[in-house]
Amino acid sequence: YTLLVDWNNDGDFTDSNDDISGDTLSLSWSRGRDYASALQGRSVAGKLTATLINTEGKYSPSNTSSALTGNILPGRSIRLQAGSGSFPYTFPVAFNDAVRWQGKLDRIKPAPAAVGRKTATLTAFGTLGYLNQFETQLASKTNRRTDQAVGDILDDVGWEEADDRDLDTGQTTISRFWMSGKKTIDALRLVEEAEAGFIKESKSGQVAFENRYHRLTQTASTTSQATFSDADGAAHTFEAIAQADPLATIVNHVEATARKFNTASVGVLWTHPENGSDSPTLAPGETKVFVAEYPNPDAANSAMEVNLWTTPAATTDILANTASGGSSGDSGDKIADITITATKTAERMEISLANADDGSSIYLTKIQARGTAVSTKNPCIVRAIDTTSQGIYGERKYVAKTKFIPTTSEAQDWCDYQVSVSASPTNILTMTIPASAPGNIGQSLSRDLSDRITVTATGDAKLGVDEDFFIEGEKHAVTAGGQEHTTVWQLSPASGGYSQFWVLGVGVLGTSTVPAF
Repeated sequence: YTLLVDWNNDGDFTDSNDDISGDTLSLSWSRGRDYASALQGRSVAGKLTATLINTEGKYSPSNTSSALTGNILPGRSIRLQAGSGSFPYTFPVAFNDAVRWQGKLDRIKPAPAAVGRKTATLTAFGTLGYLNQFETQLASKTNRRTDQAVGDILDDVGWEEADDRDLDTGQTTISRFWMSGKKTIDALRLVEEAEAGFIKESKSGQVAFENRYHRLTQTASTTSQATFSDADGAAHTFEAIAQADPLATIVNHVEATARKFNTASVGVLWTHPENGSDSPTLAPGETKVFVAEYPNPDAANSAMEVNLWTTPAATTDILANTASGGSSGDSGDKIADITITATKTAERMEISLANADDGSSIYLTKIQARGTAVSTKNPCIVRAIDTTSQGIYGERKYVAKTKFIPTTSEAQDWCDYQVSVSASPTNILTMTIPASAPGNIGQSLSRDLSDRITVTATGDAKLGVDEDFFIEGEKHAVTAGGQEHTTVWQLSPASGGYSQFWVLGVGVLGTSTVPAF
């Protein structure tokens, strides 16, 4: 295991003090869904925690004599590397060259001690956690595939490099896409749900997007990569296995909403509420920013966003005078001294007004914002219900939160798709693996989210399970200087679930498969 921190933020991990492995006493890391269900589970920010030796105060942020003074800052890149060899090893051995987790430093908290070992706890979050400190403000766009919409969100929060993302081509095209005031993860989840896909962090810190066909087309998801068994002499073993309540996985009533939109002609969408003696002022040389929002309390109930804001024009949208009344006489028209700039997103326009007159204050007697308003037609709710399941288990309902399903036809397919997976109880498992046991370390470190494995728990476990599962979440804990490693996987069933679907040119349609949308 090699734990690296880019302390000086130069884009590499090769500088002095970047390798902190020698100071690491224990570490843990995680990523994946919060619940092993493609419908009800959501990808959450990964997390890494490390306990560091801090005898000399090297990792104390307020210690000015530390070699890291000034560089223990949030947002520094952190990388965990580890090998995946198996015994007996062949030489030369290169165990620590593969990236297993990458993210950003959140904080380091020292634990001083008058006697005994001084330590510090390092906490880092995965890419999604780092990006979730930002809010999205997107301009309106039309006909965006879901992967393009994900890219729009990432661009907006500054995650722009192509190497920092791995996006499947989306299968759903969103007719009108915008976002305003959403935290990054919440924004991504709305697109993820419209696709019935999966947003995740890759091991190397990329934001990855799996479309809904990913597990039907990728070898690691269509073919079991390993079998973990409770049988004597098994090549890969587990030390504990737990089954979630299968009844809690049932969803037999699914609803989704499809929307169509109207775009109006250019009109006044917002007006500054203060005028006359209350008119805002600009001191000589001063700049102020006024934010116009739409929808606002004056908008119709059907208002959604703005297709295109009109750049404010002098006299038409902005009036400026040396007196608050702004009528005539010796007050004077000062609009020629105002510099106007605008920044536009779907629900906001920031209007920047600068007073170029160095000698007198100016009253802004009129500020308005024009644009082409977008309103929704009557939303249409569609649903899919499995009455047989309801007769056995009662009604168990799920309502999609996304507003980006483009048509009622696709919304219906989306609902049918989800009910066909979730109307019956499914085996959601939590499996604990002694990763440091012979034969397990390679699988523990190499397996990835969405990988398919086989679980046999028909022996001592007495669970009666012998089938394939997808890895939905992972947690690792390494202690005793790297000698003890435990892995916990959250698993969802592959058989009878998303592997049951048939895609043209990929599978064979038969009695055991149903068409995907």
